[in-house]
Amino acid sequence: MTPDEVYQLLVTDDVTLAFDTSATVQRGFLALCDLANRVNERRKALHQPTRIELCVPAAAHTERLFDLCQQHGDVYDVEFVRTVLEQRGVQVPSYTVEDAEHCAGLLYQRFQTGQEWHAFKKRRCLECAGLDSQYHHLAQGTGQRCGAPVDWLIISQAHRQGMLLVMDDQGRSGEFEHIERKVRYSDVRGALEQIYAELSRQLVAAG
Repeated sequence: MTPDEVYQLLVTDDVTLAFDTSATVQRGFLALCDLANRVNERRKALHQPTRIELCVPAAAHTERLFDLCQQHGDVYDVEFVRTVLEQRGVQVPSYTVEDAEHCAGLLYQRFQTGQEWHAFKKRRCLECAGLDSQYHHLAQGTGQRCGAPVDWLIISQAHRQGMLLVMDDQGRSGEFEHIERKVRYSDVRGALEQIYAELSRQLVAAG
């Protein structure tokens, strides 16, 4: 989505922002959540019905918690993390049977044979390892034994529930390329800043 499309969506509709793992590690992630909450407070004061909800899909939350475990070691405190998220109204929806079924359907839309799926996994592994695409043909194996990225779990949960998937500012390929309801972190931040400024002016004008 373009920055203008993100702005229009956040202005006119109730939206749940679902943060991919790459978005949760961005500098200012918690400040962005606070900004979304301030937008909600301004809207409530102006009796505007639209609202922004915040969530981190379960698989993304798992990845982020693992990062924090590695960063902080013995002083890691999961209760503190939970409290920080709860204070900001950030939900962590469970991955359900329905999400799993939806994920399988999304995968089948993209990869209708085992050969296609294995080739995709192989390519993604080689890309992540930094091997230039012109050398991919030199890698042995079909890709069958390559692991499947957890990104599919994040995507399927956000997609099934109609959430707006927020990613980092580098853009993502592979798993994300066919998902329409996805936005860059910086575009969400810019739209929220603009909306908050507009609501603040409206509140002042209302006296």
